Parts: sequence; structure tokens; C-alpha cells
Amino acid sequence: MDSGGFIERQVQSRREVMAMLESRSLMVVSGRRLVISLLTGVIADRCQWFGSATSEAEALELLSERQPDLLFVTHPLRPGSGLELVRRAKALHPTLPCLLLLEEESPPLVRAALEVHCDGICADRGVGFGNLVAATRAVLGGGFYMDPQLRDLLTQASRTSHAPAGPGLSEREQELLELVVRGYQNPQIASRLHISVETVRSHLKSAFQKLGAAGRTQAAVMAVCQGLVSWHLDELP
Repeated sequence: MDSGGFIERQVQSRREVMAMLESRSLMVVSGRRLVISLLTGVIADRCQWFGSATSEAEALELLSERQPDLLFVTHPLRPGSGLELVRRAKALHPTLPCLLLLEEESPPLVRAALEVHCDGICADRGVGFGNLVAATRAVLGGGFYMDPQLRDLLTQASRTSHAPAGPGLSEREQELLELVVRGYQNPQIASRLHISVETVRSHLKSAFQKLGAAGRTQAAVMAVCQGLVSWHLDELP
């Protein structure tokens, strides 16, 4: 193993995380004080530290005062639920980016994280700065991130379970969601399918409503979880 290369990649990833969080306010909520200590030790010197908490109640008290730029939460909390905290945090601050770290990996927990509108979902096992860089970049950029192992877990669960029929998506709506999942933006979808951008917007709006999704990323992930579309990250445009 090239230990020198590994260390260099970790150092570079740390620099990227710090650069993205520079002059931003970060709040960390975890039932494990070690997680809080590690994160504060790594990045607190570059970001505007908002605060930390170990329980759901403590976190909500801080969030009632103002909104940070990023909320990092682990699940479970002690006491409380990281999932419930995200749900209530989103009710207080609908635009608050929330990054969740799951101690346990299971399809029901990942689906629950999607249902409370987490912007990023990472697995505790094997998490490193590489994951955090990708997740932080996506979440602060207004996008969504899910660890590949969690994505694969959901895909496998969808294939092995007898999932109920989808919410009446048309073939065209499924086709568009497939392209959204693969990273295509509306103009690229329009060009690929030889339709207008307005038609793309119309079809996606209909798909979002049928899925009960708040936006394109959530709709795409919900469709993947329900086995309505496939997710192939190696097919990005």
C-alpha cells in the first residue's frame, strides 16, 4: 500500500473541506463527543463555529436562535433521533443544508433519511475525508449526496423486495428521471430527447408531484428507492 499517497490524499481532502467551509457557520450534533471533537479539531479554525450539541433538545434550542450554513448530524443521538432533528430543523429553516451520518446501515433508515429531506447521507462505517469532501461540496452547492454503499444497499433492497407499483409515472417521466439521476440538466435532457426545455420542466413538475418530492434531486432519489429507475453513477454525461 502506498501510505504516502494515502496520507497526501487525506491532507488534500482536509484542505478542500476547510476551503469550502471558510467563513461559513457550521453546527455539529452527535451523541458521540469524539465525533464533535474530531470535526471541531479539523475545521473549526477556518469556519465560523455555530455550536455543537449531543441531544435533539439542545440542538433545537440552538437552531431556534438562528440558521447555520450547514448542519452535521449523526443518528442516533443520546438522547433523541438525528432523523427527527433533521425533520424539525427543516421545519424551522426549510433551506438549511443537512448532512446526516448513519451509525447503522439499513434500507429503512436510509429511506427515513430521504423522507425527512436530508441533503446528504453518509455511512459511519468507512467514512473518510473523501466522502466528506464530496458530501460537503454537493450539499453546500444545493445538491444531494449519498454514499455509494448506501445507494447500492437501496438498489439491492428494491430488487429483492416486492415493491408496490409506482405512483403513476408515465414512460416519459421515468425516462426524464433516469437522466436526472445520471446528472443531466434540463437543457441537456431537452437536447438528448429532441424536446423543448419547457416540455422537460413540465414533465418533471408532474413527476415531482406524483412522487411528493420537493425538487429534482429528491424526486430522483425517491424513484431509485422505489425501484422506478436505476442509478448508474458511471454513466454521467
